Amino acid sequence: MTWITTCHCGAVSVQLAKAPEEIAECNCSLCFSHGILWAYYSPRDVVIEGATRTYNRADRPNPNSDLHFCPTCGCSTHWSATAGLIERMGGSVDMMGVNMRLFAPEQLSGIKLSFPDGRGWSGEGAWAFARDAGVMS
Repeated sequence: MTWITTCHCGAVSVQLAKAPEEIAECNCSLCFSHGILWAYYSPRDVVIEGATRTYNRADRPNPNSDLHFCPTCGCSTHWSATAGLIERMGGSVDMMGVNMRLFAPEQLSGIKLSFPDGRGWSGEGAWAFARDAGVMS
């Protein structure tokens, strides 16, 4: 089953090859302030259509991700790996994030919801979790 959604104005579409296995509600200052819920995919499993603009974190000297958003309505659509992250990972990164807040709540019902502690994460290595996982309702 293919999952398809758009930003608020419809200028950017996101197509997923499959449902997410898990959704993450990161508490870092960027994700928290944007109200984003992430699902992580291989870029091979995601099709983004439409022009986006990017934002890089101003609070990190070499951020790991480019946050993509619609230049018309401002909705965050996804993140992609920066050149710095690709270099730090040895030349390739097979992961991107998709903002699941773009999808209808009923589509997300029953999917595992985790809470990564992005505020406490240094930007390298594995992260801890702010609280126990639950299920999207």
